[in-house]
This record gives sequence, C-alpha cells and structure tokens, in this order.
Amino acid sequence: MIIYNEGHPVRLIVVESSALDQRKGKTLEKERTKEAELLREEQARWERHPFSCREDAEQALASLKASLRPRFHRVEAAVEEIVRLKKRRGRPKKGAEPEVETLYFLHLDVEFDQNAWEQARRKASRFVLVTTVPEEWKGQQMDAQEILKLYKGQISVEMNFAFLKDPFFTDEIYVKKPERVAVLGYLFLLALAIYRVFQRRVRQFITPEHPLKGPGGRKLTRPTGQAIFQLFQYVNVVLLKLPDGRIQRSLDRSLTPDQRRILQGLGMDESIYV
Repeated sequence: MIIYNEGHPVRLIVVESSALDQRKGKTLEKERTKEAELLREEQARWERHPFSCREDAEQALASLKASLRPRFHRVEAAVEEIVRLKKRRGRPKKGAEPEVETLYFLHLDVEFDQNAWEQARRKASRFVLVTTVPEEWKGQQMDAQEILKLYKGQISVEMNFAFLKDPFFTDEIYVKKPERVAVLGYLFLLALAIYRVFQRRVRQFITPEHPLKGPGGRKLTRPTGQAIFQLFQYVNVVLLKLPDGRIQRSLDRSLTPDQRRILQGLGMDESIYV
C-alpha cells in the first residue's frame, strides 16, 4: 500500500510474525483469564442484589452495560422478575394469607467469543513497516520480503553502535579541537570494524556441536567479541631478566583448549604472547 506524506510516496507493509504471535499470545491469555474472573464476580454480585422496582433495575442494567466493555466475551444482561413469598419474623397468624413480593435481579449470561479472540491474536501478531524505499532501488526489486530483511538487519547495526554511545567511552573526551574529535570518532569506527571482523571469524568455527565454554560452564555457540575477550582475561605474560641482560617472555600458565582453539582459528598460536 502506498500513501503520500507531504507529497512524498510512503510504502506501508503489513508483516505477520509467528514468533510475535507466540509472545503476544501469553499476554492475551492473561488478559482473557483476568477478564473472565471479573465477569464472574460481576455476575455473582448482581444476581445477589435484589431491586424492589423495575425502574431501579433498568437503571442499574443501563449503567452496567455502559461500564462493561469485554474484549474476549459476549455478555447478555437482562432484568429478571421473581415473585416469592415475603419473609416475616415469627409464626404467621392462623388463617392469614401468605404475602408475596416481587423482586428484580440482573441476570448476566457470559460466553467466550472465539471470533474476537482470534482477531485479537492476529492483530497482536502484526505490525506495519513504513518505508520510503521504492519498489525498485539500485536495480533491485525491493518487495516486502526484501524490506523485512533490511528491517531485521537494523538491530545488528544498532547493537554494534551501542558501545559508541556508552558513557564509558564517550562521556568525556579530552581533546579540544573539533577536528581531533572527528579523528577520535573515526578511530572508534575503525575499532568497531576490527571488533566485528574478529567476532565473525571466531563464530565461523564455533558450532552447536562444539561450543566454547564460557564463565560458569555456560555453552557459547555464538559468542560475542566481549565474551571471547573474557576467555583471555587472565592470560598473564611473565618477563624474566636473564643474567646476560636479555628479557625472556613466557606465560604464567598453559593456555586452555578453548583459548588454543580460538587462536588456531584466527591463524595464530601462543607465540603472539612470547
């Protein structure tokens, strides 16, 4: 669907997600259960509340219909007239005719609305993508699937740039000139590119059958660069000064199998430390 916003064409694409349907379904189920309990309470309350005249009962009925707006149930409410013997204290007089009274109750008939439930689930599992990308862009057909693919790819880009917005890195920048701030920004981007290439290369040889072992024994099948760096956090290099004045470098302990595996996958070995 194409609409125009201030003279510019905008495409609207409706997406239905099965994963979103599962997540929203749990929320809707809680709402349905809560609504059913509320309606049962209202049903029991009004069926115990008598009215002496029909006018009062009709007013209460109108107020009840205005206040009840169920999403997943159909509610039929009506005034019910009941004639019964009037209760008196003590023993009735001999030969006295029994007195009767007419009372009015609100009767609620509650029924689950399957159609409304299905419509709510379908609505909850859908969302609309709004884009200015034309149907053909740079010689490529940009149909709904391609637009959805681009949309899903945004989260990876946004997560990559999250660290650039982290106050730990960008809260205080100790350079004065604007051009130096710009250079520092380019250095951050370069570091991000190296970080992403490093992470991607490691993930290429990590499989669910052969995961890495993270902190606490947690299995890592798609480790982040940060998780990989944590595996090397306690690798220490010891410097020994020999009698002839030379400096000898060595590790304080042997590398773990996972550490060796990562280095080998990157085309390195422990010699990078020594």
